Amino acid sequence: MKYFIQTYGCQMNYSDSERITTILHKMGYTKTDGFQDADLIILNTCSVKQKAEDRIYGLGEIFAPMKKKNPNLKIGITGCMIREASGIRNEVKHDVFRIMPTIDFVFQIKDLMQLPEILHKLHHTEGAEEVKDLCSYFHIDPTVTNLAQVFIPISSGCNNFCSYCIVPYARGREECRPMADILDEVKKAAKREAKEINLVGQNVNTYKPDDTDPESGESPFAQLLRKIDTVEGVDRIRFYTVHPKDMTDDVINLYGELKSMVPHIHLPIQSGSATVLKRMNRHYTPDRLRELVQKLRARLPDMSISTDIIVGFCGETEEEFMESCNLIEELKIDLIYVSKYSERKGTLASEKYKDDVPAEVKKDRFFRITELMKNISHEYNQQFKGEKVKILVERIRKGYADGKTPEFKMARFKADDPKLIGKYVTIKVDKPMEWCLEGKAV
Repeated sequence: MKYFIQTYGCQMNYSDSERITTILHKMGYTKTDGFQDADLIILNTCSVKQKAEDRIYGLGEIFAPMKKKNPNLKIGITGCMIREASGIRNEVKHDVFRIMPTIDFVFQIKDLMQLPEILHKLHHTEGAEEVKDLCSYFHIDPTVTNLAQVFIPISSGCNNFCSYCIVPYARGREECRPMADILDEVKKAAKREAKEINLVGQNVNTYKPDDTDPESGESPFAQLLRKIDTVEGVDRIRFYTVHPKDMTDDVINLYGELKSMVPHIHLPIQSGSATVLKRMNRHYTPDRLRELVQKLRARLPDMSISTDIIVGFCGETEEEFMESCNLIEELKIDLIYVSKYSERKGTLASEKYKDDVPAEVKKDRFFRITELMKNISHEYNQQFKGEKVKILVERIRKGYADGKTPEFKMARFKADDPKLIGKYVTIKVDKPMEWCLEGKAV
């Protein structure tokens, strides 16, 4: 039987899908490239915003004729949309079953080990015995889709209850993975010629496994980064996501010291206004952000910093919005993932605050932040003109090979050889643009 997984959302979701894939392969399923040929469809969902859930609900009508054509087709949902129960229709209650009659089963990602039994009931598969030895989510060897850039979870769940966020309710409290297990997965990835290790967790800064070294004098996350840096073949380390309130000096001090620590960090600001941050339950101030950036750029002056910004959060005034703009400009944040706030049922914000910023105002603020980022990014990218940069090629598209520099800048050059994917190529930049560096291979 054939399966197809559609993944939405963050790096953690993509890491989850690689572990789901391993289970399906052990049970005898084979991959197909789209909905139409599948006997099994799994939607790995994001629900940071209500629109993300609404998009999934909108697929219900698409699936109806597909199930009529293929009565064997079974469809399931996992990810952050599933926060209550795991099981099949008529055995467990869930709003998804009521809203989408075409859905056959749901499972929380923390209940991934229940998936074989669910599929045995629905498809009468006999491969459930093959996965019993996997024990838990963290023990599953992922089926990596991008051999050069791998995503490795170091924890799951979150202890920070930001007022706008549903993740702690969807994934539960933070659970940290043993350091030895992470290093084992890193070494396996390096043997498969992985060059970039992306560590993922809801808050990597609070990583605290049982096998940490209390005598080292460094935080567990700093210890982990040091150990990964010594693994032969690992050239780049990135990590997602940082919480500003928990960022420690010992991690900052690794920049410029460890060979694999790239000159880029994703530091989610969310807002530059102290009053908005308080309503968001973020537990830091704009001055804390200034302090972090100052320390990071003291280590690496040209460090690229990306961030997340929510515009139009409950009660956000024009003055509070401008505080975000001013902080972004002051700190020279050169890449921003902007989102318009939308109320999430079940969060503190939905119960405590009114979603009172008009849609047209959110749209205008989204545009203004984007324009500000465009200008800062263009200015930042000028330093690369005439310089040589090293790209890890990610794809070949429309006659160009493109990939990221260590600074997380997209760069491209003319090429059409698919064998370049996963390889390093050095280009000389002759055209630094707002979102991309263009040049010729050296």
